[in-house]
Amino acid sequence: MIKQSFFHYFAKLTCLRLLSILITIGLISPIILGLAGTVLPAFDYLPALSHYTFSLKPWHNLFQSPEVYGSLKLTLISGLLATFLSFIIAFSTIAVFYESRWLISIRHTLAPILAIPHAAIAIGLVFVLSPSGWLVRLFSPWLTQYERPPIWVSVQDPYALSLVLALIVKETPYLLFVILASLDQIKTCELIKVGTSMGYSRLSVWRKVIFPLLYPLIRLPLLVILAFSLTVVDLSLVIGPNTPSTFAVTLFHWYNDTNLDKRFTASAGAVLLMLIILVSALFWESCYQVITRFDRYRWSNGKRHTLFAPLLKGAAFSYIICVVLALLSLFVLPIWAFTQRWRFPDVLPSSWSFKKIEQLSPLLFDLACVSLVIAFISTLLALAISILMLEQKRLKPANTKWFDRFIYLPMILPQVGFLFGIQVFLIWSNNSGSLLAVIGLHLLYVLPYVYLTLSGPYLAYNQDFYVQAICLNKHPTASFFKIKLAMLKPALFSAFALGIAVSFAQYLPTLTAGEGRINTLTTEAVALAASGERKKVGNMAMLQALFPLVIFMLAQWLPRVWTNYRLNFQSIFR
Repeated sequence: MIKQSFFHYFAKLTCLRLLSILITIGLISPIILGLAGTVLPAFDYLPALSHYTFSLKPWHNLFQSPEVYGSLKLTLISGLLATFLSFIIAFSTIAVFYESRWLISIRHTLAPILAIPHAAIAIGLVFVLSPSGWLVRLFSPWLTQYERPPIWVSVQDPYALSLVLALIVKETPYLLFVILASLDQIKTCELIKVGTSMGYSRLSVWRKVIFPLLYPLIRLPLLVILAFSLTVVDLSLVIGPNTPSTFAVTLFHWYNDTNLDKRFTASAGAVLLMLIILVSALFWESCYQVITRFDRYRWSNGKRHTLFAPLLKGAAFSYIICVVLALLSLFVLPIWAFTQRWRFPDVLPSSWSFKKIEQLSPLLFDLACVSLVIAFISTLLALAISILMLEQKRLKPANTKWFDRFIYLPMILPQVGFLFGIQVFLIWSNNSGSLLAVIGLHLLYVLPYVYLTLSGPYLAYNQDFYVQAICLNKHPTASFFKIKLAMLKPALFSAFALGIAVSFAQYLPTLTAGEGRINTLTTEAVALAASGERKKVGNMAMLQALFPLVIFMLAQWLPRVWTNYRLNFQSIFR
């Protein structure tokens, strides 16, 4: 292999290794600072507020709060139930529709739903499922006899069922994406052929053979979903219960309370929430081990059919309901954005108007520009860092082991667990409320998704193409950009689109670093969600969903036509 390549020069001079070390420190430092800024106040130590001694007073105040136990109960029920149901639906959908034309259609539904931020989906679901929402209008009055909205509670219900539904609608496509990516590693088609040739039904093969091999590959994404479901704030603010709210939202309110002593109680609660995530993950894994131990004899009992077939089929078809709800949520946003008059129980508005969007156009333009600038800069930085670290990993895997270990922490740790600790550091360093601070926090969450999305295709790239390019033109740098990165266009575009979607979805990092002075479409949409101004909220949520969706579509289309357009463009100037 040619030694005189672009990155080998840097490897010899240790520059690449030095950069990877600096990037790893840059990733770890805010997490450590954030945890320290949360754990220390949890034990009543915060010199900025003249608390210089350690004590257990915040913990005493925490457990004396009347809403704590109700919030914890809602958090555990909604988080565990949403994760379990999302996993059952995703696995059943793949098992039932694998190797069928339906799976192609299911694949096409993944990108749009993955692209839509959580807050936009939640706002759309509120418009669809509320007592005066679109779903009730579709069946009124001809079936329900309702001439006025019913008085039932269908969103923000006290049992957090609407929150569970919103989490399932948003997280099931992500799990489907993860499972589909993992199936290639276990030779699924060959296993199905062997199992069915021995007389086993397809669903029996999935349950007895594929599931034990698949679960270890998707364990980490499942735990990420579990941690997210237990700690989500923006989704809970929009569609979750509020009397009491989930524990993460309760902590969020305490952190923003005008009584600064509440911050110590909130820090103790944040530490408790991290312990709850750890205990929930151990409980989840213990349940899997117990079920596996008691179910192992069924895997080899010789029965060709499984009694769980009706359950798997029912769960698979429930994914269609999730897709329908997601699509309805997307369709209803522009309807409310351009509505002038829409009385219940009319299915569609009686009159339309662009007046509201014209009134809001200056605000929407500013919010869209700020959101796009933050998203583009943080995603481009994440792409550059990911390429550098993956190149270093390809050359010397030992140099990136700490980076690979810590890259998952922002995805697993609760945002309320360390973001407010980072806020203390930002205030101390006079960087709070700056655009740079917001971009830095967005980068902290965008980088893991971009890196993990890009790592598989990048490390699987056939390096011989790059070597041959250097042999032909003897320009390592040009070959790297024109050959290697050009051949990795689909993966790069997909990682970029996912990074944009992740950045658009960030609510708490924007609020924490921006201190309300830097607003995005997400922060404004969540803030207005409870105002009752559906037209204004519809405009915000529509744009919040539109930009990531368009970028996802471009990421799917551009790699297919990029080369032809580039060659045609070059031929014009020859």
